[in-house]
Order: sequence, then structure tokens, then C-alpha cells
Amino acid sequence: MMNGYNDDITNDQLAKLRQLFPEVFAEDKIDWVRLKATLGEAVDLGERYGLGWKGKSDVFAKIQEKTVETLHVDRANSVDWDATSNMFIEGDNLAALKILHKSYYGKVKMIYIDPPYNTGNDFVYNDDFKQTRASYAAEAGLTDDEGNITRDDGLRTNTGGHKHSNWLNMMYPRLFLARNLLRQDGVIFVSIDDNEVHNLRLMMNEIFGEENFVAQIVWQKKYTQSNDAKNISCTHEYVMCYARSINERVSVLNRLPRTEQQNSRYTNPDDDPRGPWKAIPLHARSGNNSQEVMFTNGRIWHPPAGTYNRFSQEKIKQLEAEGRIYFGKNKDSTPVFKRYLDEVGDILPVSLWKYDEVGSTDKARQELKDLMPENVFDTPKPLGLIKRICQIGTSLESNDIILDFFSGSGTTAHAVMQLNAEDGGNRRWICVQLPELADEKSEAYKAGYRTIADIARERIRRAGAKIRSDQTDKLASRNVPLDLGFRAYRVSDSNFKQWNELVSDPEEIRQQALASLDPLEDGVTDDDLLTELLLKRGISPLAQIDQYDNFCFIPSEKLVICLAHSMTEELFTTILATKPSSIIILDRAFGDDINLKVNLLLQAERQGVEVEAI
Repeated sequence: MMNGYNDDITNDQLAKLRQLFPEVFAEDKIDWVRLKATLGEAVDLGERYGLGWKGKSDVFAKIQEKTVETLHVDRANSVDWDATSNMFIEGDNLAALKILHKSYYGKVKMIYIDPPYNTGNDFVYNDDFKQTRASYAAEAGLTDDEGNITRDDGLRTNTGGHKHSNWLNMMYPRLFLARNLLRQDGVIFVSIDDNEVHNLRLMMNEIFGEENFVAQIVWQKKYTQSNDAKNISCTHEYVMCYARSINERVSVLNRLPRTEQQNSRYTNPDDDPRGPWKAIPLHARSGNNSQEVMFTNGRIWHPPAGTYNRFSQEKIKQLEAEGRIYFGKNKDSTPVFKRYLDEVGDILPVSLWKYDEVGSTDKARQELKDLMPENVFDTPKPLGLIKRICQIGTSLESNDIILDFFSGSGTTAHAVMQLNAEDGGNRRWICVQLPELADEKSEAYKAGYRTIADIARERIRRAGAKIRSDQTDKLASRNVPLDLGFRAYRVSDSNFKQWNELVSDPEEIRQQALASLDPLEDGVTDDDLLTELLLKRGISPLAQIDQYDNFCFIPSEKLVICLAHSMTEELFTTILATKPSSIIILDRAFGDDINLKVNLLLQAERQGVEVEAI
């Protein structure tokens, strides 16, 4: 029977474990003794190195907690609803991750998030997850109800754990669920600063595995120093990168395309028909050969003191014969080896990203101000930063999905559309943003934006329009039209009635049972119900849907969903003609005609079609 619950993450994980180790289950529970016997020394139930904090055990309960929320359609705030493959979700991101879990499990190529930094200084995000020391001490059992210290060892009374516990409690379940959405070749990037970088690294080691750490990138966010800083003017932040599963044979990240500045180092002073080249010394800092070399023109060369021949004698003779040794314009300079521009590939990314390459915080604010002069968001990230992350984290040739569940002002969506316009890609994006209220004193509120989600949607709309206007000629030459739209959704309650387990009065239970004969809530729309049914089946709401007069057909699943309130033999015959493997229909569509229901279900059964009446 259909209910309002989404994917049962715990049972899904147990099912996978049961497939691998059926022998460790007893009465549907894991027998730790059997598991240890099966895995031997790989199981360690004793003390071990790791990250711990007050409330960590509750985090796992939060992950396992099923949600009865779903996505509701918001066509009014959407752009190009019928044509787009992008999605903007307004709502709590933990609920959104659980809702998307079944449909997007293992399908996301790249995740980028810019979570709260736990600074307490950001008006847009509720960025301060710090408990008071007294609250933390009480919860951790360090003090009694009156605040008196109950421990006498003196080891933890001055701990800073209260500053970080709530932030960790917030981040852990979201990162845990996010990992499940990544493809096996997927990667995640997380922006962070010094406040929580140490905890983030340990937490991601635990969730993703230390072996899947890729890099801790340093981003130079400012090019000027702050003389009012207390000790050191901080001009950088970090971008933490982890892979879903490191493959030692294949890089999880792409190389970066060469820039005009990098290519300008290659010249052609001797008009070589093979094109521009760069001079490479014939010596190297390491090696085992320091022999002198005599060239056919009589010149003698030997490596400088303390260096070695870069090539063997035979290789140098070959290079000279190929015209790849250059002696200078007057043939009297130190010989060098020619490396041609068309021989070098793309550039391996480095761990230091400078402001003049990927943008600064000042540039980020100016980019947003160019679109929205009202100064609506204080802490956006520069487009260049997110574009670089997308370049190394996704493929140009495929329809990779990029997820950002701390969307903020919508920079990720903007950057993906901009990059697709520039390099011809077809990357898709999913952004999630809490409908957090803008401060009534803020410029955003004065400009009419009531929530951060309002700001993000408007930014994405304006960005799409600007890209379409600025790059008309380039967009016209694309093989596939550039997707500048998005479907808007809201996280809200399920369309199915929920059983109230707290009711104990027999008459109330009877009334609740009668009301549940029709499981749908009053006022349910077809759009909302269709979306929830797709999600519960593990199908993306963006999947191709063929619309018929009274039902829709999802070709990828051979699934028919019919939300008609009246079923007839003619309609059912039309449905069966699409050759579905399964059908979902409303039970209310049969009214009181039990015979019609039985006859139609028998027809479907004879054709091997599964029917679910809800």
C-alpha cells in the first residue's frame, strides 16, 4: 500500500549487506559475533582513532529517520518547465536529500556546497550553530541541573567542543546522504574556512574514507590585506575535495584547458613549419649521465655543474636529425630542445587557486550586483571558482548532474549555465535552498525579496536571460539547445494521509481507519501527486513523460500513471495498448463498481502487467 514515507535508507543498506553476508543475519538482525567470525581481524569493536562529539549518536538516528515530506510543483516560479532538465528545490536540504535519495542514488557526478562556516557573522544564513558553554556542559554531563561541575578530573571543563557540536550534527547527516547520491566516479567539493576546516576534514575522512581524499585546495579570496585584523589578515579559504571511490588507474578529476597566457609562452622565432614551440634545457637536476655532447655542426655541449643530461646520446642525435635542437638565431647560443605547442596537453590542476584566475569575493559581489543592483546577498562565491570546479569535476561531453544543496544566491546554477554556454557542455544542475527569511533591515528585504530562495530563483532567471542575450550567435551554433530554464519545487507534506500512531481511543482509531480508505489528502493536485509517485518509484521528476488524454507513460520504466477519477473499459484498453509493465491508478476511479475493478485487473494480469490501485 502506498504511504507518505520516502526511501527507507536503513533497510536499503541492510539489504545490500545481506546480499554480501547473508550468514551474519539472525532473526533479521546483524549478529556481531558472526560478522566478526566472517571478517576476522577486519572487525574492531574496541577503541580507535576518530572524530567524536556530544550528540554524534543522534546523528545516525537522524539519518535513519524516514521523512513523509515530498516535492510539490511550483510552476509559477519555473522557467521553461516542459523543456528543462534543471531543478530548484525550496526547502530543508536534509529533507530534500532524503526525498531525492531513491531517484538519484548513484547518479550525481559532482556535488559542490558552500555550507555555513560557523562564524555567526552572516546575515543571510543562520550561520551560528554554537551552543553556550553551559548548554554543552549540561548535555555532556559535565554539570548538574544547577550548573555545578560534576567531574573532578579537570580534563574537559575548558573544552571548545560546544563551539562545534551543533555544526557537526548539522553537517554529518547531509554529507552522509550526499555521498549516496554520487556516482562511483563522482566527486564532492566543499567550501570552508579556518573555523571548521579541521572538523570537516575528519568528518569527511569518516564518511568518504581517508583513502578517497583528493585535495585541500587553497583559494585566495582577497587581494588586499585587512589592517584591522587582530593577528594575521586572512586572505584565503579552502575547497575540500573527496572522491566517491578513488581509482588508482584513472584520475577522478579532469585537467584544465590551456589559457592564452600559457600558450603565449610558445613562440616561433625560426619560422618552424611545425608551429610555436618552447625552449626546454637539455640538462635536468637529476639523472646518472653527465657526458658532453658533440653536435653535427661541431658545437660541444655539456650539462652545467651539478646537473645531468636530460636525454641519452642516442635521443639527442635523433632530436638533432629531426630539427628539434635550436642553437639560437646566430647559431651560437646554448642548445635547447624544442617542445611544440601541439604536443602538450591540458594542465594538471594545482592546489593554490589565485584570485586573478578564479575570482575573489569582491568580484563575486560585483558579478551579482551586475545582475541584481539591489545588493541582495553578502557572501556569494565568484563564478570563476565554481566554473573551475565544474571543469575539473564534470565531463564536457556528457549530461553530468551537479548538485548544490546549500545554494545560497544560486551561484552554482549560474556558473553551470555560463560554462555550458562557453564550452558547449550540457551539464545539468539541482539546487536546494532553505526558504530562510531575509533580515527586514537588509537591502534584499527592501527590494522585495522575502527569502534567500526568492533571491536565488531571480538571480538564475536573470542570469539565463543575460546569457541568451549576450551569446546569441554562439548559442545558435549548438547541436543541442542550451538549457537556461529550471523546474521549481517546494518541500512540503506528503499527498498521502499519515496514520497518527499516538491515537489510542477506539472511536478515534475507527474514524482514522475510515478516513484512510481514501489515502489521498484533500485538495491534492495531479502535478503534485504525479511528482510524489515518481519519486517513490525511484524515478526522477525530470524523466521523459509521454502525455496522453487521461494518463501518462514513462518510457524508461514502462510505467503508466493514470490519475483519472473515473475508469472505463475503453480507457483501460488504451492504457494496455502502450504495453506497460506496470500501472498505477486511483482506487477511487472505480467508484463502487467492484466487478469493473476485478475484470480490468484480470485483463492486466493475463498480459503480465502489474497494477497498483491507490
